[in-house]
Amino acid sequence: MVKKAEYLVLSRRSRLEFVDLPDDEQLELAANELDRLVMTRFAGKTDPDQPVDVIFEVKEEAKGFSVKAAKNALTFIAPTALEIIYAVYDFAEEYLGYTFFEPGVDTLEEFGGKVQLKTTGYLIRNRVPDLKVRGFVQEFPFSEDNYVIGDWMVKNKLNYVETWMKFYDKIDQNLIDFYRVRGITIESGHHNFSYLIPAEKYAESHPEFFAERNGERIKPSSSKSALLLSEQLCTTNPALREELVKNLIEYGKKHPEVTNVGLIPNDGFGWCECPECSKFYDKNRKGELYSLAEHVYLAGEIYHDLIMYVCRRLKEEGCTLNVTLCAYVNYCYPTENMFLEKGMTVEMANYWRCINHKIDDPECPVNSRYAKDIEAWTKVKRGGNVVIYEYFMGVNFYISLPMVHTDKIFDEVAFYKKTGVDGIITQFHLPHWSVYGINYYTMANAMYGKKRPAVLKKLWQALFNDDAAEGKRFYAKLDKLVHSAGKCHIPYPYSLFSRTELKDYKAMKRCAEKLCAKMPKDEFRKDLVLWMEYLVRFKTFFDDYNAGKAGLKEIKAFQKWAQNKCSKRPVLRMSTFNCYTDAIIKQLEAGKKWLHFGLDWEDAYIVKHSQGILSKDN
Repeated sequence: MVKKAEYLVLSRRSRLEFVDLPDDEQLELAANELDRLVMTRFAGKTDPDQPVDVIFEVKEEAKGFSVKAAKNALTFIAPTALEIIYAVYDFAEEYLGYTFFEPGVDTLEEFGGKVQLKTTGYLIRNRVPDLKVRGFVQEFPFSEDNYVIGDWMVKNKLNYVETWMKFYDKIDQNLIDFYRVRGITIESGHHNFSYLIPAEKYAESHPEFFAERNGERIKPSSSKSALLLSEQLCTTNPALREELVKNLIEYGKKHPEVTNVGLIPNDGFGWCECPECSKFYDKNRKGELYSLAEHVYLAGEIYHDLIMYVCRRLKEEGCTLNVTLCAYVNYCYPTENMFLEKGMTVEMANYWRCINHKIDDPECPVNSRYAKDIEAWTKVKRGGNVVIYEYFMGVNFYISLPMVHTDKIFDEVAFYKKTGVDGIITQFHLPHWSVYGINYYTMANAMYGKKRPAVLKKLWQALFNDDAAEGKRFYAKLDKLVHSAGKCHIPYPYSLFSRTELKDYKAMKRCAEKLCAKMPKDEFRKDLVLWMEYLVRFKTFFDDYNAGKAGLKEIKAFQKWAQNKCSKRPVLRMSTFNCYTDAIIKQLEAGKKWLHFGLDWEDAYIVKHSQGILSKDN
């Protein structure tokens, strides 16, 4: 005799009853969210009268989080209360029809009026992250938007935000608490030499704290400056080092909730050339093309010597702050005697990486070098962490050039896990979510061990409903367009537009319009049409400019069009777009050739790339 299968049925008549819920902020959040999600899923005409017991079991010995069903009960098991929250959201995505793709929006799939859950076995079992640090780099001030961002992060199991100290200074306590309950660590740091040793305080009284260049001490910019290119400190100065230690300790006392701080050079180059600092580098030993450092000497030894000193002194002073350093441009890899001790994290920035190859592809002359640096950092771990600092928003600037990383990210996470990397954080912005949200969503899922086919199937279904197959083809064609730029491609405009055809962008616009015509009121599809029109116009300007048929009038018209059409849609971050196009305008007004942002050293790399490393035949 075959035993009749038993089910736990969730429907509009279900009423969740939480069993022995302890007084805990995170479990309270989990309970409230589960109740809300179930009620929203089964919003009905009658009051629910079918009780379902919900049990939260926090067991330290549990391996990851699990969800299991019994005849009249749902049990969520995890080693921490935070992971109970994660289990609730994964249960909602996998069994209730939700997709948490867009911040502030719970996309809900339409299906029948009830869900039957088998009461034998687990619905979700022993789910653990592949990488422990998972998050964002926030390069903008905290605001009400952060409540939406934090909500999206916990729904997708992200747990880390790196931001500037100058932005953290203005965060309010309510937001700090909001992030804390959702298990999100905020690192206060980023490029912060100028914050810790501000010009306003030290330039006149201690000019010796700042870099010497060409025999003279620099006159540093204000610490409030957004771009501090090529201004560093005299890092060997003993008094300067002690001032850094003192200021970090004071910062920790002022912000006792902060556990992680950065000690990261100002953006760019400009290292000190005084006699003591010069002992740390050979000016004939310069960086390499892959990291945009061929034109400057290596600064790893001098930077790492400072890091090791400050970390040692903080411990001697009883300071428990964890310190983050950066691996970037001309200090990409660990130097001799550099180790990542407990309480230290390196954020390895894959700056100007190739997006047409995976990060560990040996055939890529750019990414293969970054992969070697990453492997080198994991080999010097002595209790510290290695976190990848990514650019899943197009590597350089925020100007919405296409980057479809939804497939590669799963393979890259597998490489990182195998290599000993601890996490990934990426730059992002809400104003371009319709462009790069697919990268952020798949990144989050890949880092928590979810499988590529299931994640992508759910993503295309959530974004395009009955047109999921056509939506998937749209992104495949867009990715093919990007790959037509050559085997290697770093997504600045010259690399993309100089090696692709306008007809292909127009074809992509027609594809987007066709998708939109099927659901003309769908906001995401309208965004795709606008994005493709933006790319058509950008490519048209590029072609006409290089053919001698466009100049100041046309770039200003393009800028005005974007302001009118894109400022209220999540396809373009207008402030950076305006910054970029203003730089083009300045170059044209000065009679200079436009290649990129008008920085001579960057333009020189673009010329080198165009002459070989990124050629279509490479």
